[in-house]
Amino acid sequence: QRVDDSGAAIGRRYARMDELGVPFAVTVDFDTLQDHHVTLRERDSMQQIRVHVDQLVGLLVGLTSFRRQKGVPATWQEAVAVHKII
Repeated sequence: QRVDDSGAAIGRRYARMDELGVPFAVTVDFDTLQDHHVTLRERDSMQQIRVHVDQLVGLLVGLTSFRRQKGVPATWQEAVAVHKII
Protein backbone atom coordinates (compact mmCIF):
# COMPACT_ATOMS: atom_id res chain seq x y z
CA GLN A 1 0.00 0.00 0.00
CA ARG A 2 1.42 3.35 -1.03
CA VAL A 3 0.00 6.85 -1.22
CA ASP A 4 1.56 9.20 -3.76
CA ASP A 5 1.37 12.71 -2.37
CA SER A 6 4.15 14.12 -4.54
CA GLY A 7 1.94 16.68 -6.24
CA ALA A 8 2.81 15.32 -9.70
CA ALA A 9 0.13 15.30 -12.40
CA ILE A 10 -2.01 12.15 -12.46
CA GLY A 11 -0.53 11.04 -15.81
CA ARG A 12 2.97 11.12 -14.34
CA ARG A 13 1.78 9.18 -11.32
CA TYR A 14 0.25 6.52 -13.54
CA ALA A 15 3.47 6.35 -15.60
CA ARG A 16 5.53 5.87 -12.44
CA MET A 17 3.28 3.04 -11.26
CA ASP A 18 3.39 1.45 -14.74
CA GLU A 19 7.20 1.46 -14.63
CA LEU A 20 7.11 -0.28 -11.27
CA GLY A 21 4.75 -2.93 -12.64
CA VAL A 22 1.82 -2.10 -10.37
CA PRO A 23 -1.17 -3.78 -12.07
CA PHE A 24 -3.92 -1.53 -10.63
CA ALA A 25 -3.97 2.07 -9.45
CA VAL A 26 -6.73 3.58 -7.32
CA THR A 27 -7.41 7.30 -7.51
CA VAL A 28 -9.49 9.20 -4.99
CA ASP A 29 -10.63 12.53 -6.40
CA PHE A 30 -12.98 15.37 -5.51
CA ASP A 31 -15.92 13.45 -7.01
CA THR A 32 -15.24 10.64 -4.50
CA LEU A 33 -16.38 12.92 -1.69
CA GLN A 34 -19.75 13.31 -3.40
CA ASP A 35 -20.47 9.96 -5.05
CA HIS A 36 -18.28 7.58 -2.99
CA HIS A 37 -16.70 6.12 -6.13
CA VAL A 38 -12.97 5.84 -6.88
CA THR A 39 -11.23 5.40 -10.21
CA LEU A 40 -9.55 2.04 -10.75
CA ARG A 41 -7.01 1.92 -13.60
CA GLU A 42 -5.65 -1.29 -15.10
CA ARG A 43 -2.03 -1.05 -16.23
CA ASP A 44 -2.05 -3.24 -19.35
CA SER A 45 -5.12 -1.77 -21.06
CA MET A 46 -4.90 1.66 -19.39
CA GLN A 47 -8.69 1.49 -19.05
CA GLN A 48 -10.32 3.12 -16.07
CA ILE A 49 -13.56 2.31 -14.31
CA ARG A 50 -15.45 3.94 -11.46
CA VAL A 51 -16.05 1.64 -8.50
CA HIS A 52 -18.00 2.30 -5.32
CA VAL A 53 -15.69 2.31 -2.30
CA ASP A 54 -17.72 -0.49 -0.69
CA GLN A 55 -16.90 -2.76 -3.66
CA LEU A 56 -13.24 -1.84 -4.13
CA VAL A 57 -11.54 -4.30 -1.77
CA GLY A 58 -13.61 -7.26 -2.96
CA LEU A 59 -12.96 -6.34 -6.59
CA LEU A 60 -9.20 -6.04 -6.07
CA VAL A 61 -9.12 -9.36 -4.21
CA GLY A 62 -11.06 -10.97 -7.06
CA LEU A 63 -8.77 -9.50 -9.71
CA THR A 64 -5.55 -10.47 -7.95
CA SER A 65 -6.33 -13.81 -6.30
CA PHE A 66 -7.40 -15.80 -9.38
CA ARG A 67 -10.09 -17.38 -7.22
CA ARG A 68 -13.71 -17.09 -8.16
CA GLN A 69 -15.94 -15.40 -5.63
CA LYS A 70 -19.67 -15.33 -6.18
CA GLY A 71 -20.70 -12.01 -7.73
CA VAL A 72 -17.15 -10.62 -7.93
CA PRO A 73 -15.36 -10.15 -11.26
CA ALA A 74 -12.21 -12.27 -11.54
CA THR A 75 -10.83 -10.69 -14.73
CA TRP A 76 -10.51 -7.12 -15.95
CA GLN A 77 -12.89 -7.89 -18.82
CA GLU A 78 -15.54 -8.99 -16.31
CA ALA A 79 -14.95 -5.84 -14.23
CA VAL A 80 -15.36 -3.64 -17.31
CA ALA A 81 -18.62 -5.41 -18.14
CA VAL A 82 -19.98 -4.54 -14.69
CA HIS A 83 -18.53 -1.06 -14.14
CA LYS A 84 -18.59 1.95 -16.45
CA ILE A 85 -15.40 2.69 -18.39
CA ILE A 86 -14.43 6.33 -18.09
